[in-house]
Amino acid sequence: MAERLEHPDLHWYFPVERPSRRSSSPAKLREALEQARLEEVQRRREEPLQPTGTDGPSGIYLELVQKMRERAASRPALGQRAVFIVGDAETMVPQAASPAAANAFLKLLEEPPRDTFFILTSSRPGALLPTVRSRVLSIRVAPLKEDEVEAFLRQEAGWPADEASRLARISHGSIGRAIHLRDADGSGTHEKADALIAAALATRRERLEYLVTLPAARARTEFAGILEAVEERLRDITCLALDHPEGTFDAEGARRLIGDRRLPADTLTRVADHIDEARTAAQGNVNPQAIASVLLMELAGAFDGG
Repeated sequence: MAERLEHPDLHWYFPVERPSRRSSSPAKLREALEQARLEEVQRRREEPLQPTGTDGPSGIYLELVQKMRERAASRPALGQRAVFIVGDAETMVPQAASPAAANAFLKLLEEPPRDTFFILTSSRPGALLPTVRSRVLSIRVAPLKEDEVEAFLRQEAGWPADEASRLARISHGSIGRAIHLRDADGSGTHEKADALIAAALATRRERLEYLVTLPAARARTEFAGILEAVEERLRDITCLALDHPEGTFDAEGARRLIGDRRLPADTLTRVADHIDEARTAAQGNVNPQAIASVLLMELAGAFDGG
């Protein structure tokens, strides 16, 4: 039942898209968000190996946390314990510039119902409120081996051998990342990441021309994926600068992007913090044009060795 996402004592919460039309009351908004969550659980049950995420801004909103607290107050239905899994838990913070959801969840962690367990997952634990981190036991999940990811993609997902091998190599040991990278291939994310880096390598005028091509919204969705692809490409550029092409994911693509330029070997190290700051801003749904304008200046400075 747990594997089929059907166990009544196993509750899974994750970011959902806020209803486009505001409900007339907080209670109705809670029900609308809960319904959106249940519909997404059903989709994941039917298509477990499809990319997750929404087209619009999403988060674990205060109303969802309130619904979680209501459910946690109920006794387990079948077993002696209840388990709540909160995926992408860091998204409880950057919504409407308020940590209200995370603070509400904190009360659950401080006084959890008897025999109720909470598992929080996050790829960016530093984005969680310190008060939340201080009340949980941190467990770092090691990445899978490349051949393990490839075997899963071939045997369980049914992907062609060459595609499974290529994406396993750049998955960083994560099956979920491999799935999202495959989806990104079809959406042109890597090409858009290359366009951002090319703009940083170009003139100031060309950078301005690039900025106006970006959307003024939807930072949490498409633009966040572009930033991830930018970081991946910068890693390859750094490997080439260190004469270590065997460490790249796509050496040919990186060479095509930088041409004959000899970039500083510490490129990725110098811009890593700026990429992380850009991701945080994107999660807060800041205008992508504003995020990119700052990032382009930082990248241009790093590429020039300044």
